[in-house]
Amino acid sequence: ALPLLEVSARAGDLESQYYMGEIERQKTMFMTSRAQQWYEQAALQGDIYSMLRLVTADKTLCKLMENCGHTVKTPEEWTEVARLLGEKRAIEGDGEAMFQLYLLTSDLDWLVKSAEAGFPEGQDWLAIQYQEGKGIFLIPGKRKKEIERLFLAAAEAGYVPAMKNLRRLLSLKKDLKGVAHWTEVAARSGDFGAMSSYAAWTAHMPNRVGYPLDMVKAYGLTLLLAQAEPGTWRKSYGEKALDKLSAVMSAEQIEAGKAFAEEWRGS
Repeated sequence: ALPLLEVSARAGDLESQYYMGEIERQKTMFMTSRAQQWYEQAALQGDIYSMLRLVTADKTLCKLMENCGHTVKTPEEWTEVARLLGEKRAIEGDGEAMFQLYLLTSDLDWLVKSAEAGFPEGQDWLAIQYQEGKGIFLIPGKRKKEIERLFLAAAEAGYVPAMKNLRRLLSLKKDLKGVAHWTEVAARSGDFGAMSSYAAWTAHMPNRVGYPLDMVKAYGLTLLLAQAEPGTWRKSYGEKALDKLSAVMSAEQIEAGKAFAEEWRGS
């Protein structure tokens, strides 16, 4: 997808510019002059996530190579721009801006406000912070209830990482019906881990949550997993699971599974 993303970034799309910066930075896990240029283009258009990268990214590598390049603003200046812009948007009720201010300041109050404003990522992050002991709850059991409520709210809004966290929580409560529901929803949203569980449990390998046995569906889902993450010098999880399924399926079932994969991919 990189060539398509770069076309969009060069056309001025700030989100694409941010992700081009991410791609360049993650090649070395340090800020490079190329990554910096992409972040700055997005930041100059008001992208706070790019400003945060320009403030926090490690520049050790480019300093060693003496190729950091000229910066449009100092980290301190970007911090102030991000704060002012975030506060302006937060006053207007922007829950994502409140979340960004939390990332900038580590002030839990901003994360609470983001969650209260209905921003799903803020809800998920706040639940995680509560799990780690942050925040004060005077009533016994209130913390656990609030954690589940926040995960559920974010999951219902379509935020896939929250679905994963909610599934883990429901699994600890032995709520298999809930686990089954959110595993399927996350799989339909494209989550790799949820899809691998959905495929395995649909094939009853093992029958963990009571899905009806459907080898055709299981094969189709597993085929997509194998195609999404092909092995190199050894077989991937999907390829190994595909071999296991093929060994107990008829040729007709396998062909039907391939057709199911194409239908799923299309929808």
